[in-house]
Order: sequence, then C-alpha cells, then structure tokens
Amino acid sequence: MKNNKPFTPKQVGERIKERRTELNLSMPELGRRVSVNKSTIQRYEADGVDPKRTMIINGLAQALLTTPEWLTGLSDEKEYSNYTVCQMSLEKHVKAYLETVTSAVDGEPRQEMLTTFLGQIIDLYAILTKYFALSMEKVNQVAVDEGLKESIRKYAINIGSITEQVYQREMQTPVDDIKKYLDGILHLYDEGRTKTSMPELLGMVEQSEQKLLDKQNSVAP
Repeated sequence: MKNNKPFTPKQVGERIKERRTELNLSMPELGRRVSVNKSTIQRYEADGVDPKRTMIINGLAQALLTTPEWLTGLSDEKEYSNYTVCQMSLEKHVKAYLETVTSAVDGEPRQEMLTTFLGQIIDLYAILTKYFALSMEKVNQVAVDEGLKESIRKYAINIGSITEQVYQREMQTPVDDIKKYLDGILHLYDEGRTKTSMPELLGMVEQSEQKLLDKQNSVAP
C-alpha cells in the first residue's frame, strides 16, 4: 500500500532501528554495510534521517534489505518484489558494463556496436527464459506422470536422469541460438567461410523469436 506523505526524519530513524533489530544486525555491522561508523548509525536512529537525502536512504535500504519507500513511510511494503530484485540486479550489471565500455573502448561507433551486441544478447536471453518456463512445465509433467512412475518402479529408472534429459532437450534451441550469436560476433570480421555480416547477426534475434512462436503454437491446446 502506498502513502502520499513521507515520514519525518525521526520516524525514518525509528524504521531504521526497527529493521536493523529485525535482521539482528549490530550497529557496527550496519555501519560497515553503508561505509559509516557506529556513531553515525546511532545518530541516524536517534536523531533521524531526512527522507529527502536520497543517497543515504537508498544505501540504508539496500543494507537493510528493504525499500527506500518503506524507510521513508511512502509504502507499507517492507520487502522488495521479485520484479524489483531482478531489476536492481540487472541495473548493477548494466552500470558496470557502461562504465567498462566507455572507459576501455575508444570511439563512439565502437561503443555503440558493443552496446548493440549486449542488447541483442539480452533479447536472446529473454527468449531463453520463455523456453525455460516451457521446459519447467515439461519437467513438472514428467514428475507427476503416473505411467512413468510405474515404469520407474518396474525398471529402476532414475527419475533425475529423465527430467534432466527433458530439460536439456527443451533448452537446446535457445542455448544453440546464443552460441550461434556469440560465434557470429567472434567471426564478424573473418575473411573466410565463417564470415558473418552485421545484418545476419542482428537478424538472429528475430529468427529465434520465430522459432519460439512456432514452438508455442505447436504445443497450444
């Protein structure tokens, strides 16, 4: 539930203490997590923190495994949603990537090319996650298949090896597509028979999407 009015600094301090106690963190440990000393944490909890001090609030929220909105009273939801956790994790990696590519690679065109490659790989990975969902459905179906269970009991088959084979079979296509894309990057400037053109490379995502669509249509009721 969202609230319109933020807490006072004192109320923010109370929430910091509440969450720290809940997580069984000492003041020195919380201080280490946000790179301040124990006395600063004491001050945060006793005197409070201005909710407008975004950098401090965000750092404390991350250290306390909660949300800035909860710390500042703008939300009653203490825990991050799965979506938010995924977003935060990806943003961390993307930030590191941007810092690396801009500092290590000279020339805007080359930076743009590398960023395009990353975007395409992310698109292929998104397709892979959809295959993963389908493969998990198949694995779950195998797990509850009574006929299969009877065969397992009769012939002493290892159910783990069967579900592994199902998973590998279902995931083969998206994994091969990612391998093909990475191989295309590797051979982009080859002069031999493995040469891959940029249009061919960028078209791989569309081809992968079409294969997924065909598969989904083939298993649709």
